[in-house]
Amino acid sequence: MQLGQLYKQTVNQFKEVGIETPEIDARVMILHHSGFNHADLITKGTEELSQGVIDAINKDINRRIAGEPVFRILGEREFWGLNFKVTPDTLDPRPDTEVLVEQALSWLEQSELMSQKRTLRILDIGTGTGCVLISIIHELRQKYDPNVFKDIYGVGVDFNFETANVAYQNVKTHKLEDSISIVQGDWMSALANESFDLIVSNPPYITNLDITTLSKEVQNHDPFLALSGGDDGLDCYKKIISQLKTQLNQENRAFLEIGVGQVNDLTRLVDDSNLRLCDSHPDLAGIPRVVEICCGDK
Repeated sequence: MQLGQLYKQTVNQFKEVGIETPEIDARVMILHHSGFNHADLITKGTEELSQGVIDAINKDINRRIAGEPVFRILGEREFWGLNFKVTPDTLDPRPDTEVLVEQALSWLEQSELMSQKRTLRILDIGTGTGCVLISIIHELRQKYDPNVFKDIYGVGVDFNFETANVAYQNVKTHKLEDSISIVQGDWMSALANESFDLIVSNPPYITNLDITTLSKEVQNHDPFLALSGGDDGLDCYKKIISQLKTQLNQENRAFLEIGVGQVNDLTRLVDDSNLRLCDSHPDLAGIPRVVEICCGDK
């Protein structure tokens, strides 16, 4: 079968079963197995595919039709222009989370930290695949001369051993072992004696009730513990914010991803901890997605 024929056939199959993004899913799946790129679908549509490639694609097509998300089928997901391994133990990185990376980098670039001759210390709480921490440090390594700052030291912590192992594999894939350590432990308490210049986190923030209303693709394939923020969606925020003053260097920042409608709740938690919510930042839909917290007194 030709490349273009298989693509059109797959798109039609996905449309028939109501998959929301049939073109994207078909393209990603076929290119993953065939070794072609996006442009090849147009310029090399008459190329014949081997039977082995066709069989592999058809196997994944059946899994997708059965409701398994395409990136879980392929075992990898692009985030911030980088590829990350995903497994049943990790949350599938979402595009909205790139706002977290964007705002953390924007603040770093405007801060005095970039000109100080000392180690820049970054903590990622509930690191999952490690995509947030890896993306931040990879961007800094690509963009800035090493002489701008002495060094970068990042720590990603996750309470699940298997999840932490996936994060470490992603660290190795992007050759950042010299800059990032992955720690398995009970969130911030695993690093009780350390302080950081920048803290980032995309913690679980969906209420247990709301999880039951999510798509079956999410309910059946994302780990429950990576979604659940407890009955009110705030369990992880309460834990993180209560410890920020002990682990966030004075006048520096924490950036936390939040769910829809949680700004007021986060403002209250921050105020109760005698911290300051400096700003909130929207996603592409204009919904507040990231809160920026500093350690100065109110």
